[in-house]
Amino acid sequence: MESVQHDQPVSGNPDTINAGEHVFIKMPSDNVKCIVLKPNSNVSLGKFGTFKANDIIGRAWGNTYEIYDKDNKTRIYHLDEINEVEETKNNNREIIDDSSAQKLTLEDIRALKNEGLKGELTGEEIVNKLKESHSAFDKKTAYSQAKYLQKKGKKFHKIFTPIKPTTYFVNEYFYTKNPVKIRDIRMDTLSQLLSYSNVHSGCKILVVDDTQGMIVSALAERMGGQGTILGLYDGDNPHYDVVKYMNFNQEILDSIKVLSWLRIHRPADEKTPDELQDVTQLSGKDLEGYHRRVKAYKIVEESRQILFESNFDALIVASQYKPESILEKLLQYVRGSRPVIVYHPHKEALLETSTWMRRCPDLLAPQLTESWLRKSQVLPGRTHPEMSTWGSGGSLLSATKIINKPVQAALTKRERLAQEKRNAEAKKLKRTHGETEKAETVVITELITTTTTTTTTVSTQDSVGPPSAVPVVLEGDKETEDERLVKRVKQE
Repeated sequence: MESVQHDQPVSGNPDTINAGEHVFIKMPSDNVKCIVLKPNSNVSLGKFGTFKANDIIGRAWGNTYEIYDKDNKTRIYHLDEINEVEETKNNNREIIDDSSAQKLTLEDIRALKNEGLKGELTGEEIVNKLKESHSAFDKKTAYSQAKYLQKKGKKFHKIFTPIKPTTYFVNEYFYTKNPVKIRDIRMDTLSQLLSYSNVHSGCKILVVDDTQGMIVSALAERMGGQGTILGLYDGDNPHYDVVKYMNFNQEILDSIKVLSWLRIHRPADEKTPDELQDVTQLSGKDLEGYHRRVKAYKIVEESRQILFESNFDALIVASQYKPESILEKLLQYVRGSRPVIVYHPHKEALLETSTWMRRCPDLLAPQLTESWLRKSQVLPGRTHPEMSTWGSGGSLLSATKIINKPVQAALTKRERLAQEKRNAEAKKLKRTHGETEKAETVVITELITTTTTTTTTVSTQDSVGPPSAVPVVLEGDKETEDERLVKRVKQE
């Protein structure tokens, strides 16, 4: 079956948490857990406790909840405001950072954890006990105190935050957990890809996506179900696993069409389901199987028709295969003056493709880019870049498909100016030649008229000169004589 479907149908208000949806749970340690929210079930967060799924179903996204008693009840937790840290005269020079500063033993701390798991103590109460039993806490600077409380809160606070799946958060989740799954495409690179492709509501995109559907998900979220996305894939089934995490409604899922490379050109001897079987002789499971085959056949034919209609607004390639071989096959389906983008985890792999693009007469101005991203901690008085950062987020190679016009439209500026100059000179020469011919015609006409008049006058006066001096013009030779006169005048 060549279609993209959810494991379970998702319905309800998109602004609230609904049963059957994928939910990302962010815990105090900043770790994220992805679950499918099932009603009447318990969700375990490990050392941070367990909560009931019904307690958050129907509530708004983004709230933070606290597990506060032994029955695993939850309530909305309001985070303390982060205020400006007031610097004091304290310093850390005389502080020895070892276990001797903490009066509580390891057994005491484990007992506090167990009490927290039973619901007898909240995370905030455990952190306060650790703070009070720390002999050097008051000697720390204000920044060190805030950092200590934040560190202990990540270990003992029993709070969690359900986060709605979006392109940004899903990409960050997979890039942190398993970047190979999405071919190491980072959010900043993905955002540049969306910008270069000019994806918008109602457009038509052709994409080859080997990032488990990360690029297709980003396109579908941006388009909102308005338009068409045709994804070409290798094999028997599309590998768009990321799409199911996005909780798309059926309208958005219907805008995603898929087609296998093997089925772009159907064999001449391939027969339709109607030609293979006689439906009148089928019943039971055989009839159901026939209807499934008919449905799959119609889906493939619809995708093939979308491809052959061409007029795509962008071509995006993120494949494990050689990009040039894919571009040679698919450039013919892209409209003129439309972007062509190629993604690859390694910049070196795109250098050969860039050279090929520069030689391709259908592409204009290829550009190879590589982004670099570093996170920063933004707190009052404590804003600084993080000490560790991510590696490469992949590279993009972008170009523009030229408009399919005759050769004259592809002339360079110098050639176009030279052509215009030649046209102007030819027009001027034609105009000058026309005026010269007109002037010559007037002169010749006047000469012919004068000569004819003189000849007629002389022939009537027999007394003037000898008869041999008088030109004799016969009636039948008048036109021939005029032509000879015109030729003689032109020669002179």
